Amino acid sequence: MSFTSIFPACYSGRWPHIHFEVYDSLDIAVGGENARLTSQIALPQDVCEQVFAADSGYARSRDNLSQVTLDSDNVFGDGWDAELATVTGSPETGLDISLTIGVAEKSTNRQEGGTGPVGPPPGGRPGPPPNGAPPNTPGGLAPGN
Repeated sequence: MSFTSIFPACYSGRWPHIHFEVYDSLDIAVGGENARLTSQIALPQDVCEQVFAADSGYARSRDNLSQVTLDSDNVFGDGWDAELATVTGSPETGLDISLTIGVAEKSTNRQEGGTGPVGPPPGGRPGPPPNGAPPNTPGGLAPGN
């Protein structure tokens, strides 16, 4: 699968990332429930630094990136190797970000402990990021944070 997005900003306490969900069908995805997998893609530090340096709209992201690491991030801090994307291209010509994601058979796709299907966290779908960072939109995150 592929999609086009704006490069995500880096907001306070979070490493630059892209959210994604995997569904069994388009109909289920349009309904927005029963995701088979919900996760995030981490972006390599050197690529983030290149993008943030190339566009003045990412000034706050440069500062925020200097204060967080993948290990200190509250999501990726428990292990990020399998979520770190491979990136080719440049900010000037465009970037191709790729990551191979494995999804278990539906019958075995359970949360840790086998308590139920993987999906959004308890309490519903994730909300907007903290501290006034722009919310996720179909086109991605706007630069500037």
